[in-house]
Amino acid sequence: MTTKPLAIAHRGDPISERENTLAAFQAAVGSGADMVELDLRRTRDGEIVVVHDPSLARLWDIDRAVADLDLAQIQAVGSGTLRIPALGDVLDTIEIPLMIDFTGAEVVEGAVHAVRLADAMTRSLFVTGHVGALRRLRAIAPEARIGLTWIAPEPPPPTLLDELRAEFWNPAFNLITSARVAEMHAAGFKVSTWTVDDPRDMAAMAGAGVDAVVSNDIVRLRGFLSDGWAGP
Repeated sequence: MTTKPLAIAHRGDPISERENTLAAFQAAVGSGADMVELDLRRTRDGEIVVVHDPSLARLWDIDRAVADLDLAQIQAVGSGTLRIPALGDVLDTIEIPLMIDFTGAEVVEGAVHAVRLADAMTRSLFVTGHVGALRRLRAIAPEARIGLTWIAPEPPPPTLLDELRAEFWNPAFNLITSARVAEMHAAGFKVSTWTVDDPRDMAAMAGAGVDAVVSNDIVRLRGFLSDGWAGP
């Protein structure tokens, strides 16, 4: 690999703004992110919203599950760009590519509908470690771009990546080695990795030849890629 890895902003810029809000995504774009990562949940009335946790307790101090609330109740929390957006709101506001992370199959149909409605399939990369959800995604959206998230010590069998027609293998950064990256590239897959916040780890990931780095600190990552990256 001779090009710099993509800089992917994890939940936007969660250092300067509240994560997974339009404010955080706009801050990440302003800091030069190549892509923003976001998380999906399904509301009680079947809408797809952008929030990581199953409940609102940690970020919003409301001890209610997202799945127990309607979209109107979700959107009443916060104000302006500091609120929980629907996926469609993000697609309409943020024009750079999106890494769309999800944990379960319940969001698949709604997410595909929103992405298609926004004509954003080519700039949306769907990632999860839930293989059943990825199979469902592939079945209803043959055109979808897929990344297989991975936390197991051993890499996935190439047959699984082939079956899913995955574009990216997406492991935690502690699983990355130069040899594994080379093997994935030889098999025709790109490699993204998460969540990389320390400059020493950024250097190690770039040196291993990954194609994309996901970080909470998009400002630091962009600075490293501008000033400290020398290629693998």
